[in-house]
Amino acid sequence: MATPALHALAFASGVALHAFWFNGREHHFYGWGYIFTTLLSAPTGTLVLSRVYDYPLGEAFTTAVSLVFTILGGLYTSLVVYRLFLNPLNRFPGPYWTRLGNVAWSAQLAKADGYQKLKALHDKHGDIVRIGSHDLSIVDPDGMQITYGIGAKASKSPWYDGDSPRDSVHTTRNKKLHDQRRRVWAPAFSDKALREYEGTLDHFNDKVMTRLREFKSGPVNVTKWFNLYSFDTMGRLAFGKDYGMLDSGEKHWALQLLSEGMAPLGLFMPMWFFRILKDIPGLAEGYHKFVKFCCDELAWRVQNDGKKGSGATGDIMGWLLKAFTEIPHPEDDPTLQADARLIIVAGSDTTAASLTFLFYHLAQEPAVVEKIREELRPVTTGDWSDKDIKNLPHLNGAINEALRLHPPVPSGLQRVTPKEGMQIGETFIPGGTNFWMPQYVMGRGEYQTPSFSEKRKRKRKTPKRSLQLTAPSSQQTTASTPTQPPSSPRAGTRNPS
Repeated sequence: MATPALHALAFASGVALHAFWFNGREHHFYGWGYIFTTLLSAPTGTLVLSRVYDYPLGEAFTTAVSLVFTILGGLYTSLVVYRLFLNPLNRFPGPYWTRLGNVAWSAQLAKADGYQKLKALHDKHGDIVRIGSHDLSIVDPDGMQITYGIGAKASKSPWYDGDSPRDSVHTTRNKKLHDQRRRVWAPAFSDKALREYEGTLDHFNDKVMTRLREFKSGPVNVTKWFNLYSFDTMGRLAFGKDYGMLDSGEKHWALQLLSEGMAPLGLFMPMWFFRILKDIPGLAEGYHKFVKFCCDELAWRVQNDGKKGSGATGDIMGWLLKAFTEIPHPEDDPTLQADARLIIVAGSDTTAASLTFLFYHLAQEPAVVEKIREELRPVTTGDWSDKDIKNLPHLNGAINEALRLHPPVPSGLQRVTPKEGMQIGETFIPGGTNFWMPQYVMGRGEYQTPSFSEKRKRKRKTPKRSLQLTAPSSQQTTASTPTQPPSSPRAGTRNPS
C-alpha cells in the first residue's frame, strides 16, 4: 500500500502541475491527449509497481489508482483555490460562479442568446463584466482601437482555433501567415475584380426584386427571400455556381446546414471542450456536415475551373486558386477549405440578417421610407450605380442604425490581452485575459459605471439616428405587418475582422 508520504508527494505533484504547467498556458489542442494520459496512468503505474517494485498485481492496481486520484485531487484543489481567491480577474464584477470556469456560462446559452444575456449582465454590473475564469466582456469604447484597430495590442484568442488546422485568412492566429493569406485574397477585391462582380450583383438584385413584386401589396416573409437572395448571390460570386433558390422559391438544403454548422459557435464553449465534443461521433453532426459541404463546393469549383458552360469563372475562388497553380489538388489544402467556408458564411448569413433587420424597422417607419425614396429619386434615373447613392444621409442613416441595433456578429470577436496586460480607458486588464467586446450591447445604451457614461459624453457626441427603435426578439417578420424582429444571428458567429 502507498504510504501517507507517497500520497502527500502525489498531491504536491498535482499542485505543481497546475501551478507550473497548466496555469497561464494554452492547452486546448491537447484535450484528448490529457484524457488518454490520465486513463493510461493507472495501468502504467500498475505495471511499474508490479514489475519493478514487486507489488502483488491487485495491490499494485489499487495503489496506482489511488495515486492517480490523489494527483488529480491536488491539481483541482490548486485550480479551485487559485480561481476563487488568487485570480487577478476576481476584482471584476459578475456572477460568482464564473470564477470557476466557462462551462456553466455555456450551458445557459442553448438558445444562442448570449448577446442578450451579456446585455443583462452589463446593465447590472457596468462596462466590464466577468463571464469566465479567464474571460471578460468589455463595452468601453476606449478599447475598440487597441483591440481591433491598426496596431492593436490585443491578439486573436484560442477561440479561433476551433477548426485548426483548417485555418482561414480570418481564423489564423499566426500574424505572418495572416499577412501571406491577405496577399492571396487582395486581387479578389481589387477594383478590376469588383467591376467584374457588378454584373452578378445586378442580376440577382433584379431577380429578387422581380420575385418580391409578385406579392404586390400582400405580406411577404422577407427573412426567407433575403436568405435565398444572399445564398444565391454568394454561390455565384464565390464559386461561379447558381443554386437557383430565387427561381424555385425554395430553400436549398445547404441553408439548413449553414444554420446547424454555425450553431455550436453561439455557445461560447471553452475551446478545449469544443474540440473534444466535435470529435465525438454524433455530437456535432450538423457542424461536420456543413464543413463537408464547404469542402465539396470547393472541390466542384476546382474540377470545373475554366470549363465552358460551368459558370466557374469571374468569381472570388477563381482569384484565390491563382496562388495554387503549382499544387496538383488545391481542394485538399486545409487553408483553402477554410477560406471556402469563410466565404459561404460571411457572404450569405450576415447579409441576409442585416437586410432582414433593416426592412423590419423600415416597415414600421413609413415616414423614414418616404424620406429615403425622395432622396433616391433624383439620383437613380438613367444609368446609375452605387457611387451615386453611397453618400445619401437618410439611406446610410437607416442602414447604420439597423447595424447598431442588430450587428451581424452581436457578441463581437474574442481577443486576448498581451502577456504584459493592457490598459482600456482607466482600467488595467491583466495579461492573458480572453475578452469580448459585444457590439449588440455597445449599441444599446449607457451603463451604470459612471466612468463609462461620462467618457462617452465627454469624448463624443451622440450620433444622429434615423430610427429611434429598440425592439424585442422573434423569429421572422413580414414586410407589410411587422410584429417583432427576428432574433440576432448566433451569438458567437465569427466573420472577417
